[in-house]
Amino acid sequence: MKSVSYDNLQYLPNSIAKEKFQRNINWMFSLTTDQLLYNYRKNAGMDTKGAKPFTVWESPDWFFRGHFTGHYLSGAAKSYVLLKNDNDEKSLNQAAELKQRIEKIVSGLKEVQEVFNKTAAYPGFLAAEPEFRFDNLEQLRFNGNHYVPYYAIQKLMDGLMDAYEFTGNLTALQIVKNLTGYIDQRLAKLSPERIQAMLDTRWYQGSGQYVFHQEFGAMQRTLLRLYELTNKEDNNIFELAEKFDRQWFRDMLVNDNDQLGYYSMHANTELVCAEGMLAYYKLTGDQDYKQGVENYMKWMHTGHQLPTKSISGRSAYPAPADYGSELYDYPQMFYKHLSKLSGESCCSHDLNYLSSELFAATKDPVLMDDYEIRYINAIMAQQNNDSAIAEYLYNLSVAPNSVKEFDRGGFWCCVGSGTERHATLVDGIYYQDGNDIYVSQYFDSILNLQERGLKIIQDADYPNQHFAHITVSADTKQNFTLYVRIPSWSPRTIIKIDGKEIEADPENGFVAINHNWQNSSEVTIDFDFDLHYEILADRFNRMAVYYGPILLAAQTKDLPAATVNASEYLDKLVKVEGQNQFRLVGTDIIFKSLPEIPANTPYNVYVKVLDEPIVELLDSQTNSDDHQWTLAVASEKKNYLKITYNRIDGDIYSFQIKDDQQVLFTQTIDSNEWPEDSYYIYPLPEQVTNGRDKLNVQIQSLDYEGLNFDIADISKIETLATI
Repeated sequence: MKSVSYDNLQYLPNSIAKEKFQRNINWMFSLTTDQLLYNYRKNAGMDTKGAKPFTVWESPDWFFRGHFTGHYLSGAAKSYVLLKNDNDEKSLNQAAELKQRIEKIVSGLKEVQEVFNKTAAYPGFLAAEPEFRFDNLEQLRFNGNHYVPYYAIQKLMDGLMDAYEFTGNLTALQIVKNLTGYIDQRLAKLSPERIQAMLDTRWYQGSGQYVFHQEFGAMQRTLLRLYELTNKEDNNIFELAEKFDRQWFRDMLVNDNDQLGYYSMHANTELVCAEGMLAYYKLTGDQDYKQGVENYMKWMHTGHQLPTKSISGRSAYPAPADYGSELYDYPQMFYKHLSKLSGESCCSHDLNYLSSELFAATKDPVLMDDYEIRYINAIMAQQNNDSAIAEYLYNLSVAPNSVKEFDRGGFWCCVGSGTERHATLVDGIYYQDGNDIYVSQYFDSILNLQERGLKIIQDADYPNQHFAHITVSADTKQNFTLYVRIPSWSPRTIIKIDGKEIEADPENGFVAINHNWQNSSEVTIDFDFDLHYEILADRFNRMAVYYGPILLAAQTKDLPAATVNASEYLDKLVKVEGQNQFRLVGTDIIFKSLPEIPANTPYNVYVKVLDEPIVELLDSQTNSDDHQWTLAVASEKKNYLKITYNRIDGDIYSFQIKDDQQVLFTQTIDSNEWPEDSYYIYPLPEQVTNGRDKLNVQIQSLDYEGLNFDIADISKIETLATI
């Protein structure tokens, strides 16, 4: 199965996606090509043409820069195709303008590369930051700043390949080939051990030593793409891609051993490395790589996704391994890392990309269920409503007074990925399997398969409306199966063809509609929108509220704690007529979707309710002077460790919670961020407790960067098991 080509896709006029797409076009037009070339020209000692440089991560003195130009090229190239598909005068003019801009940027980059050919260590160099950044990387020099030269050039290489693939710019492809030659020569002089050290993203490995760390983007995927675009003629490119394939990471995924939180690993770097593994599978057919990616996405679904289905947040370690965002924690450990900085937008875009690619290989409906919720609640909330500037991180804190923050002058990574991905909001909707067509999402869009004389239009304004409306138009009679996804949150779904209800049970998440399609047929799907909730995995008194696939947030600064349980709280939410909004009885507090909440407006995603009856107490013990306990556990059940701490101000505590010397969790507590009610709940991995009735817990202070941290004073330690 494969996703459809951009040549066959259109935005539905007057749809929300089309509005966001057009806003993104206007944003791209507000920037000049000389600005996009500024840092590259400056780095080469060239005339910057009087351009005004960008700010923050693209400012001339920032310690890495240049990534945004690659994102811009990708967004412009894909927008070019989609605008041409509209075939109206305004769209065609905008397409021509974008193509002209791409040509100017590519021509400017070619000139920069030619200058560097005379000065760089090897031909083909092209970057917006100095060449010595690569020297520092190879020498494992790292001073705490994220020197990430491969991250920046990987974005540029993708953008140039998009310029080639979607606009036919041959120069863009040649620039990438030249740059690849430069990378090949750099890495050729390094041992495999040094390359692996350069690519090691594990902050903490138990050594008590500071670990070198950098981001290198999706280099494996990008190089494999180049290998395919050049007809697999140059095996050196394939071999170069393999150098970015880290054995320890691959083994972790293939062996289904989620160690992401144990090393404070970087969410989006590991995510795009999984993209590289999937690309390798599609190229070679190696089933281990496919299975590894399936395992990774299972980890995301069961242990790392926030209520928006986005990922990233705090880590378990002290600074510098933890810098408050972009990181993994242990599976299902959400409460302690849900700070203001979580749910990085780049991760949402890349998760949906990976979900789409993996779905084409597996037809796993869970991927598309998560895609839908992520699209509605994270991606559609990312773009500011009065500009196209994209939000970097979401505020999904358990603390009150969360706000969405848009820095209109910033060029964060997520501003770049947002500029690229808001060109392609019609991704992930349609797939072809031979003649059959899968409709995996119900967002307004047009699929136009001109070679088949077949057009499919969706125009229901879903999910604002609670149904899908699909019009299938065929020039000649065609018999094929239309597969439509039944979301897991909609147990009672009604499907009709031309007004006649069909009896069909979903198989693997889809209903198969085999039909002789001719002229125009209408398929309607009525979904079972209802209020439902999700309890935080490690706080049984916190819930997120959904209406169908829509995550609801209370638009208020301080949301009062409830005196009822979760289901009773839902009874207190009264629907606002004509809106997907709810008012809390007896108040003026409105629950609404994240995209509807304006910037700088306080909101609360989590509702505090009475403890849900999820677990029962197995064992409870008080503090032990030697920090060792033997506690009862329940074999074959989900078990939890709950530790209540005595608060002592003015210190940072960091320690490891072990079972028979195996590290179960690392815990860092800052006295300035003390947990509510002074306790944390630790979901125990099932493999730790299966077949056992006792757990031998020992707590040891963390030896980190030569610092021996203190253990927080423990009041009570308990084990719990699901009822």
